[in-house]
Amino acid sequence: MLVNESAMSTPVVDMRGVTIDFPGVRALDAVDFRLLPGEIHALMGENGAGKSTLIKALTGVYDIDAGSITVAGVPQRFSGPGRRRRRASAPSTRKSTCART
Repeated sequence: MLVNESAMSTPVVDMRGVTIDFPGVRALDAVDFRLLPGEIHALMGENGAGKSTLIKALTGVYDIDAGSITVAGVPQRFSGPGRRRRRASAPSTRKSTCART
């Protein structure tokens, strides 16, 4: 199997200088994150470290205040919550309230 080297070097996800501010707090401060094809990453950190905010920025749930996000080389710009919902989703970090049997 031949592998195209340029395809392997194009990031699947490339976040550069991503900054998100909420009233009174900077949630993400110039975050850089790059995911290349075939890589596996774990997003870990303490409560309040910005893990959910990072994923919500990547999926367009939150607008970014600075920086850029590209997916497969395509710049991502979301225009309103309706487009965001159609484009991507992120799993909730809340515990399920459904009874298990």
